[in-house]
Amino acid sequence: MNPDSPSTTATEHLRIAIGIAAAIAIAAGVTGLAGWFFGIARLMSIASEAPALMPMSALALLVAGLALAYAPSHPRFSRGLGVLVLAIAAAAVIGYLTETDFGFGNLPAGLTSGAGTLPGLPAPNSILAYALVGSALIVLRRAPVVAQGLALLAATIAYLAGLGELFGASTAQGLSAYTAMSPQTVMALCALATGILCATPGAGLMPLLMDRGAAGLAVRRFLPMAILLPVVLGGLRVAGELQGLFDTRFGTALMAVASAALAGILTVDIAIAIRQLDHTLRAEHRAREVAESESRVKDDVLALLTGELRTPAGVIHAQAHLLQAGVLTNEKMKQVIETVSRNAARLRQSIDDAGDVAAMARGGVLFEPAEIDPRDPIRRALDVWAPEIAAKRIAVTAQLMPVGFVQGDAVRLQQIASNLLSNAVKFTPPGGEIRVETARDGDLVRFTVEDTGCGIPPEFLPHVFEPFKRSSGSLHERPEGLGLGLTLVRHLAELHGGSVTAHSDGAGRGARFVVQLATN
Repeated sequence: MNPDSPSTTATEHLRIAIGIAAAIAIAAGVTGLAGWFFGIARLMSIASEAPALMPMSALALLVAGLALAYAPSHPRFSRGLGVLVLAIAAAAVIGYLTETDFGFGNLPAGLTSGAGTLPGLPAPNSILAYALVGSALIVLRRAPVVAQGLALLAATIAYLAGLGELFGASTAQGLSAYTAMSPQTVMALCALATGILCATPGAGLMPLLMDRGAAGLAVRRFLPMAILLPVVLGGLRVAGELQGLFDTRFGTALMAVASAALAGILTVDIAIAIRQLDHTLRAEHRAREVAESESRVKDDVLALLTGELRTPAGVIHAQAHLLQAGVLTNEKMKQVIETVSRNAARLRQSIDDAGDVAAMARGGVLFEPAEIDPRDPIRRALDVWAPEIAAKRIAVTAQLMPVGFVQGDAVRLQQIASNLLSNAVKFTPPGGEIRVETARDGDLVRFTVEDTGCGIPPEFLPHVFEPFKRSSGSLHERPEGLGLGLTLVRHLAELHGGSVTAHSDGAGRGARFVVQLATN
């Protein structure tokens, strides 16, 4: 899809705008021709002192309006009508050169027209505007930028004529005697120019007008004021001079001051709107970054989970083949069974951790509190990890002092102790030491697991309890596990109304985790 192409909603709005613009031109043409044909002066001149809409002008507006209406659906027919508009303009030029009105000169009495124009025919500036509109309709599809330029030039001619009439320009002498244009013609030509712009949304000025960014916002705010400002200020100046409130020079000074003030107000308004738009775009950008970050996290978590599950599953699969072969000695079979058991436990632990974190995110972690001695679940956790501890020849010092009772879930307290022991066993080298202690600290029970392992780097220490954060403690070691164990420890400690903290003097200096629980 072309990024510059308008959306479906915008396209529908543009079609509506084209239809309205075409309807304005057609209505002007129909009423003008009807007024001439039936001799109704009011249909040709909406104000007694304003120039009347000449019959040939009405015909040109009618044909141009029809051409614009058919432009979106029948471009070839629209081009044919554009040629007809150009032909009407050419006929009007011939009429002036030969002083012929082509039968349009029998007008109702009392109509106002420019002294330099022929009855029934458009004024010279109107002829030029029709020629420009007709040419724009002809090249609308093939050269949309050219069509926009021609249409805007026609609108400028109409705008200038309209301002002249509004400010009381003479229709009897001077240049204005040759450029008198009826209000209907002014409105219809401006409408036709707007419709031609809307019919070419992907070229020239339109992408800027339809831009959703700061540039489009500035143009949409400034352009209407730039068009209306001369009308309002010029009208006030002329009205003030006619009423004798001030002379021309003072009126000019007032107009300059008012223009500067309104331009300043408009600039501030645009700046405020751009700032609001900027804030909105920044918020959207941040939301998009968060969504992209969450998507990357999900991908990373999936890759991490897949890798962690694949390793023990692969080991179990390989050991199963050895067992199926039936060629293992009793000693070798014992080793294979221990390997399978160890990797199955690792696989089960990864799955349980992932399930617990998912339940934690949903607020659905099972928690059944009861009055318990916290030393009991800690002892069970030590029993579970005893084989691993023995295999790595790690010395365990357990000082489980009586600390009273806590209100907690025995299963979850064992999970806290088991995860901390798992972490200690994983990062403590063979021959190292793990110390497990319970102590009373006022109204709190303090449970400590300390090891002489690889320690925690200072830059990683603030993130140690974050999910999927893993540190090997060494640049040469690949971290194992999902990085969920300590996250679960923190959440489960908080479920018990307690807390957990991590301490380490740096890499190679071991780590100490302290869980604090409230006593009964």
